[in-house]
Amino acid sequence: MNRFGSILARHALAAQLVLAGLAVACAAFWPPSQGRMLLVPMLPGAADHMLAQAIDSGAQLLGDGPLPGSFVVTGTHPAIASALRGRAILILAAPPALCGGAAA
Repeated sequence: MNRFGSILARHALAAQLVLAGLAVACAAFWPPSQGRMLLVPMLPGAADHMLAQAIDSGAQLLGDGPLPGSFVVTGTHPAIASALRGRAILILAAPPALCGGAAA
């Protein structure tokens, strides 16, 4: 294999490892259709009324999230996503290891 082929093979392996890592991260934090979710405001004004709108959609507050301005809630993803549509809010799964135990 020439030098170019060796460099290309090394970069291809690195790209595959990065893509595999992203796939695992996406699977781990993909929000469930129902259950614990982490609401993360992505812009400064996005947090305004975020929690009230989520609760109005049937979500229940479990506590503060691990990130500034974030909250852990339980509820149904379609209802929460619909209530927060058009806002810069990231809805992620809230694994107990990162977002507190079952009693949060």
